[in-house]
Amino acid sequence: MRISRLSLAALCAVSLVLTGCGSSGSSNNGTAQLRILNAFSEAPALDVTVATTKIASGLPFQGLTQYTNITAGTPAFTVAVTGASTTLINTTLNVASGSNYTYVVFGPLTGVAALLSNDAFNDPGNGFFALRVVNAAPGSSAVDVYLTPPGADISATAPSLSNVSYGVTSAFVPIAIGATFEIRVTPNGTKEVIFDSTPKTFAEHSANDLVVFSKGSGKLVNAALLSHDSAGSGTLVDNLLAQFKVINASQVTSALNVFVDGTLLLSNIPYTGVSNYQKTAAGAHSIKVEATSTPGATLLALSQTLAPATDTSIALAGTAGALTALVLNDDNLPPPSGTAGVRVVNTAAGGSAFDVFVNFSKQVSSLAPNSASAYLNFNAAANTGTGYEFDFNVAGTTTAVLKLTGVVLTAGHKYTIYVAGPNTAPQGIITQDF
Repeated sequence: MRISRLSLAALCAVSLVLTGCGSSGSSNNGTAQLRILNAFSEAPALDVTVATTKIASGLPFQGLTQYTNITAGTPAFTVAVTGASTTLINTTLNVASGSNYTYVVFGPLTGVAALLSNDAFNDPGNGFFALRVVNAAPGSSAVDVYLTPPGADISATAPSLSNVSYGVTSAFVPIAIGATFEIRVTPNGTKEVIFDSTPKTFAEHSANDLVVFSKGSGKLVNAALLSHDSAGSGTLVDNLLAQFKVINASQVTSALNVFVDGTLLLSNIPYTGVSNYQKTAAGAHSIKVEATSTPGATLLALSQTLAPATDTSIALAGTAGALTALVLNDDNLPPPSGTAGVRVVNTAAGGSAFDVFVNFSKQVSSLAPNSASAYLNFNAAANTGTGYEFDFNVAGTTTAVLKLTGVVLTAGHKYTIYVAGPNTAPQGIITQDF
């Protein structure tokens, strides 16, 4: 999804937290302090204006400003995409003179949102620090947060903060000082870790915000840790985890085994087979592919860096003597309400480009070999799903090489359709990624 494809009216209609697309004058009752965190992953950078003053210019995704003076009263807050005419948010908010605030911009493109949180807190007392959680991760629903000694088992441990819903800032909770803390985040009521950190320290009597947000994964989240000091300092806390899946679109006659850093992680993936997402450490990995029929003989070796809190698809294509990998960054943010998101990938062996027709209407032109389309959104029912036909023609012709009928898309989900095999007998591989 790209910003240029949506109108301002549509963006305003689906804003989750800050509503209204008109601005009104501000009543200047003095000044307050504001810092801004850009947790909106679907634009390279944002400009933020309060009243008539631009507070942030070209603030990149995951970027944080320190406290700066703003007009108190009811100033207009305007958020725009840097270098574009697209306005994402335009609303007025109440700002108390002499107070400090944190403003977090987040959400999927069709549900752009922001939270303005007052940073006032009560001293938690001797031997404690205070923490609150801002859930700015679309698709995460509610989360639990654990602060434990490094390496502690959380299976029988209660969360430090629990059930923080999407779009909500929790209250401050006092936490006893320890030497260091490992921070872990799980979906509410589960012990499945979707965020893990290196050890962190906290100062006695301090207050801190843990902001969890999405980088595009359908499950994992990233985080920023914001201090309530005089400057409004903070730091990005990258997730130690990433996810990947493997799709066997190759012409290898045997099923495939996949080794990661020398360990067999996926076994016997058949032709057109798709693994589940595999959670692993973020960072650089060596990946080796072997045929099940010829163990020990490497068909493909590659070094791949998996970015923190991201989902990656690795599509294997080609023959045993010329196996290749197409590595795709998956955007598993929720699609617009009432729709399903679909991208199409050409991993066919014939080297032909395809035009893609959906219910007989051309949606993608000349999809080149070993490439992926942008995500497309189609209306879909929430429970039963909606059936579609996907036809793949040799580019610029009426010659259909593959017809996929009865492809059921369910609202709220993301899909990828791979075209695999030779042009004489192509097959479709349909994956639900989110």
